[in-house]
Amino acid sequence: MPSTTDKILNTAMECFFQHGYSTANISMVSRHAGISRVTIHKQFKSKEVLFRAVVEQYFQQTNILINAYTSSEGSFWQETQALITQRCEGLFNNVSSSLVRADLLHAGQAFCRDLIAEKEDLIIKSIQSRIEQEIAANRLTLSKINLSSETLAQTLHFAPFGITVSVSEQSNTAFVENLISIFQASTMPN
Repeated sequence: MPSTTDKILNTAMECFFQHGYSTANISMVSRHAGISRVTIHKQFKSKEVLFRAVVEQYFQQTNILINAYTSSEGSFWQETQALITQRCEGLFNNVSSSLVRADLLHAGQAFCRDLIAEKEDLIIKSIQSRIEQEIAANRLTLSKINLSSETLAQTLHFAPFGITVSVSEQSNTAFVENLISIFQASTMPN
């Protein structure tokens, strides 16, 4: 049985995802969770704090995937593609309304910028570490593309993000596959 905090966070996520940050509020979460507003306010002083907690909970869950990626010795390109695809899907991709999704993305940028920056830094360092392992094992070279391992890691991480907010009909997965294919071909040792 989930704890009270888990129930609040799960219900808050549902309310934010269904109604958006602007419309959802502590009273709505209280009604849907069957938990008093006083109890919610004791744990989360404001809607902003509650929203940040929802985002932090999601990031904690994705840390497991990032740690597994970092310590893996499997196929670098295949695992990097899977990591990037998962990142492109993001927290708000299951939101059906584009207006609600835009509202949530705005709230994320407004209230969770520091959390997002920490997560991005962690992912870039993880990719960079894997690139350096591939270079050391002579399975990858950066000489043809004249990039550092850090710059390639940043490029791999940030390049697909335009598709996460795009209204394009092209598949996100196909875009990431094409991107990875280009980088894989251009970094192959002779």
